[in-house]
Amino acid sequence: MKKPLTIKDIAELAQVSIATVSRVLNNNSWVADKTRSRVEKVIQEHNFSPNLLARGMISKKTQTLAIVVSDISNPYFVMLVAQIEHESLRLGYKVTLYDTQSANRTSREAPVVPEEHIFNSITDSQIDGVIILGGNIDYNDIAATYLQELKKLIATVPVVVVGRNLPGVEYACVERDQAGCVRLATRHLFEKGYRRIGFIGGSKNVYITREREAVFRAELEAAKLPVENSFIVLNNFYLQHGYEAIETLISTNTSLPDAIVAINDHVAKGAIRALKDHNLSVPDNIAIVSCEYFPGSEYFIPRIATVDHQNALIGKAVMTKLMAILNENAAGIAVEKIPLTLLNGESC
Repeated sequence: MKKPLTIKDIAELAQVSIATVSRVLNNNSWVADKTRSRVEKVIQEHNFSPNLLARGMISKKTQTLAIVVSDISNPYFVMLVAQIEHESLRLGYKVTLYDTQSANRTSREAPVVPEEHIFNSITDSQIDGVIILGGNIDYNDIAATYLQELKKLIATVPVVVVGRNLPGVEYACVERDQAGCVRLATRHLFEKGYRRIGFIGGSKNVYITREREAVFRAELEAAKLPVENSFIVLNNFYLQHGYEAIETLISTNTSLPDAIVAINDHVAKGAIRALKDHNLSVPDNIAIVSCEYFPGSEYFIPRIATVDHQNALIGKAVMTKLMAILNENAAGIAVEKIPLTLLNGESC
């Protein structure tokens, strides 16, 4: 019996790449009409059915996944990549990491690699699945070129995004509870008796900052507490921005808030250092609670009260979704939100 041709054979007969054949099979619009016709002609001449071709594609799996991360120096991404890689290896997959530095645009040391260039490179390579961790997808204003390449990538290879669920673009998504973490942090301060509360950290250009700030304001209003705009400083997500936020609060206010909600543990640590440099104690003079736990914060003095987004669960959820899609299970596309846990500390 004559052995069925594989997708590689079809690509060779049509004089195109394997990725191009895959796009034609997926009815991807990102193929020139002339090229599409040539590939379809080869498929028809050899009487290929989608099922036979799918089996050929499966046999050509490389057991390789791509992780596109927007800043591997960020502790959140470090532990998330570690969890995903652990799950990947357990399931028999190796990982290729792409660090774009798009989340750290203020760094003079790290050049930004356009994510759309990476997407285009992945589309033309033999990768079984792609995991996107933050980046341009999390920005308020998303460039048309990025969306174009993202849609092209999604049409070619299974994709799971940890971050924003964009309307009008269908992909598997694991969302962190951006609203819930602020509610937990702010209400924790309410329970401790704090009423004059500020909010620091986060970039205005990123959707999670917008969401977290909006929830913070809503929580104060619901508690019938004043929202002091001068107590809100949005700058960025790193240690130095926590420090700078405190400097801004001190220079623009005659009196400081009694407590602060920091967007993450990095910002909280920078803020605590700045307060110490101004001879202010945490929590005696100002209390601080963080919206996002980073490993090691439990050893900081004072131990930071923070919200754990449970990255171990996120890593497992990502791989569960990706495996479901690779096994053609439509349930993998559903959006999943991971529960939160408040970690008590000494900072408030």
